Amino acid sequence: ERKTRQPEFPGILATPLAIVPSRLHSTAIVRVLNLLLAEPLQEGELDFLEDWQVSIEITDMKLRFALGLENEKLAARSWQKKDVLNLKGRLHDFLLLATRQEDADTLFFQRRLKMEGSTDLGLEVKNLLDGIDLDTIRFHKPIDGALKRFLSLYERWF
Repeated sequence: ERKTRQPEFPGILATPLAIVPSRLHSTAIVRVLNLLLAEPLQEGELDFLEDWQVSIEITDMKLRFALGLENEKLAARSWQKKDVLNLKGRLHDFLLLATRQEDADTLFFQRRLKMEGSTDLGLEVKNLLDGIDLDTIRFHKPIDGALKRFLSLYERWF
């Protein structure tokens, strides 16, 4: 049973992240995602991102990044408030989604994750999150284990 209180990333730890330009956040995250999602990218599962830009904001961490698709790879973009699709939420909710302890529909319905912009692109992203075969993600098992341990510690500490 999950706590009703939502853990929040401490502001004092978020402040240094806010100082770093969003383009640097985007570049680092895109490099990791291209490695992890090499197979789904190669199979065209993210082709719907071609010519689009998606921005993600982890509100309690003051972390913003943006990405798009170029030449069948994710590419870093500069974060903009008026991007085609903006996703935002707290770190805790993104961790619940990443570990599949909550599904995207629940998090969006409860407004714990918010989506603004293109409904069509938002639906594509949500379907990807719900339907991606975890076995196609490189290092899925060790990453999943690490994320679940981190989530447990995060819920205890914050």
